[in-house]
Amino acid sequence: MFSVPNDLERVAAEIDGWLELRCPQRALERLQPLLDRADARAVGLSFRVRALVATKKHAEALADVLELRELGLDPAWLDLTEAWCRKRMGELPSAIRCMQQLLEREPRSAIGHFNLGCYLALSGELEQALDQVTIACGIDEKFRELLMDEVDLHDLHRDPRFLQLQKPS
Repeated sequence: MFSVPNDLERVAAEIDGWLELRCPQRALERLQPLLDRADARAVGLSFRVRALVATKKHAEALADVLELRELGLDPAWLDLTEAWCRKRMGELPSAIRCMQQLLEREPRSAIGHFNLGCYLALSGELEQALDQVTIACGIDEKFRELLMDEVDLHDLHRDPRFLQLQKPS
């Protein structure tokens, strides 16, 4: 993503550690030194997004995602994260647009196709959802293992074509 100024590497490592340990509140408590400096703000914002998503503060995370877009952070990560937030905020059409945007740039993104399939299924667009999930499974076999556990795809569970996806090709 972005580099961390040398004098803030230890702070950044500590924050990342708290996030890895699933202690987002502790990470949030340590962020200010990164957020206060222009040369570290992008790193601080990306950490804060991760922490806010973990604490289910999706609207706050979305505000940081939008700022990060202006700073040139990895667009795929931003699309995935924005879609994740928008879905949880009940904004499915916007989540779908984020995944379509990601796939325009990276048509072989398995996670992009899988998430788009999930969001389409939740929107009742089951044929398109099945198409997207099928593409994801074709790109990356690991998505076959996630099919039955993904609650967003529940409406597809009885479709024989969906059930066929679980079987290795």
